[in-house]
Amino acid sequence: MKPCSFNPFESAPQVPLQPLELDLYSRAGVDVWLLRLDLAHSRISGNKWYKLKYTLQDLVERGERRVLTFGGAYSNHVHALAFAGQAMGIETIGVIRGEPAYASNPTLSDASAWGMQLEFVDRVTYRNKQDGAFRRQLRRRFGRFGLIAEGGFGALGLAGCREILAGLQGVPAFDLVCAAVGTGGTLAGLIASCPQNTRVLGFSALKGGAFLQADIAGLLQQAGVMDSGSWKLQLDAHCGGYGRISPLLAAFMPAFTHKTGVVLDPVYTGKMLLRFNQLVADGEVRAGSRVLLIHTGGLQGLRGMEKTLYDQGHAYRGGLPL
Repeated sequence: MKPCSFNPFESAPQVPLQPLELDLYSRAGVDVWLLRLDLAHSRISGNKWYKLKYTLQDLVERGERRVLTFGGAYSNHVHALAFAGQAMGIETIGVIRGEPAYASNPTLSDASAWGMQLEFVDRVTYRNKQDGAFRRQLRRRFGRFGLIAEGGFGALGLAGCREILAGLQGVPAFDLVCAAVGTGGTLAGLIASCPQNTRVLGFSALKGGAFLQADIAGLLQQAGVMDSGSWKLQLDAHCGGYGRISPLLAAFMPAFTHKTGVVLDPVYTGKMLLRFNQLVADGEVRAGSRVLLIHTGGLQGLRGMEKTLYDQGHAYRGGLPL
């Protein structure tokens, strides 16, 4: 294996905990804080640092010289893995859902520049990515590789995500912890690490995300974590579907940034915060609650979306939950 240039996982990131002081929260009598994982690492964005930490360590210890993973054309996971692979001297392969024309977008341009080999597949093939015949085809094409699931989902990803709250030692306990959900690995790590009397609420970025309930429960079981049942999913935070942007979301994001200084991404944290604020406005978050929101990063995906966000935001005519 090529020697590591450096190991970006050697020291834990210093993640700020920021109070969110919005009129909405004051009126509702809730105390809200934001854990800024978006500031955890300049390239391995947000929760991806935690998901990849033990997954890559395990692959290196098993002597793997290259790793293969799956993701969409704007995948934060693909982007983070490409950088980590270059840093650690590991060859990376990304099986990408979509057409080769996506190779020129900012996310995949970075991944290519960091040495990732991109393999584009159509959406039907991608949906069958766990099929044995497809996996054998990939091994015939690329030879030996270590496999990392889409989004870093798995027991080792969960183990890393259990450390997200480690920096909060000495901070008073929270009644509710909230995070956006893509595959469910981050939420599983939060469930595994939260005190028993803390509720965990996941906001699905996918339309029709009810299947995530079973995926998360299955991952907890696989990792040997006792499921306390003190968690649930919000299934109506998707704004029309994964990667979709609604005029309300596009108007909400810059208004939130103006009031707090925090930049949001439109795929995960922006949708989580919009729906959370709607719950607060509707009186569904108990007065007196102390709430922790997790900013899971992904700001690299904003590149190339500026015009769409601007146009959609200016099309919105209505109030904002702030």
